Amino acid sequence: MALDIIAVIAVPAVLMVFVAAAVARRRAPTTSESDSVSFIGGVLSALFTVVLAFYVVFAWQAGADIRSTSDTEANALIDSYHQADVGPGPGRDHMRDLLREYAAAVADREWSSLETTGRDDPRLDAITTELRAQFMAMPAADAGTEFRREQGLDDLRQIDESHRSRVNAVGSVFNQVLLVGTIVGAVLMIGFPLLVGLGGRPVDLVVVAVLAAVLATIVFLAVLLARPLSGPFGADPGPFRDALSNMQQLA
Repeated sequence: MALDIIAVIAVPAVLMVFVAAAVARRRAPTTSESDSVSFIGGVLSALFTVVLAFYVVFAWQAGADIRSTSDTEANALIDSYHQADVGPGPGRDHMRDLLREYAAAVADREWSSLETTGRDDPRLDAITTELRAQFMAMPAADAGTEFRREQGLDDLRQIDESHRSRVNAVGSVFNQVLLVGTIVGAVLMIGFPLLVGLGGRPVDLVVVAVLAAVLATIVFLAVLLARPLSGPFGADPGPFRDALSNMQQLA
């Protein structure tokens, strides 16, 4: 990982030095040219900063939302597992099997499927539908049983809502558009000085190298932020693994 980061930063910097040296302008710019270049460069820099700021905020929030909804979903699974305890023997065991299957399906299948294809696991909707029917069919022999049945149904509603929120947060088109804008902005930031004609002095080449390294780092981190289910900034299915472990201990 460390070597990858170094390569991502160093390669663009070295490459831009060679490009800048090849296309360097040999004459000093006039005053009017310098003013125009400074103005356009300032506008590009401001636009890039705005797009980058929006992207970081929304991408970070998407990851935080996924972590929050995952915790809520996993906690509702554990609570509904407790509420199923008052059901009749065979029905109770079946309900608990379904809840354990749900947690295992998210941790072992759906999480990676959302990361690679953006698709959720249709089996989860089938499980919640079956569990809802099981809770509704639970005989309300007394007030305690009635409370547990209603609480179980509330848990299933929470599970369903949290699941949908988690799936929607992964496939945010707005974040993808902002990521593309960030990458395009970085290209313009490094390409503009080369297009207008950069000086060939050593200090100019150093500036290009530093700028390329900084922009390459920003783009690299932006791409990592675009993966809310993996990587150093991504959420993990830990809450569902913990929920499954908890339920297995209670079995």
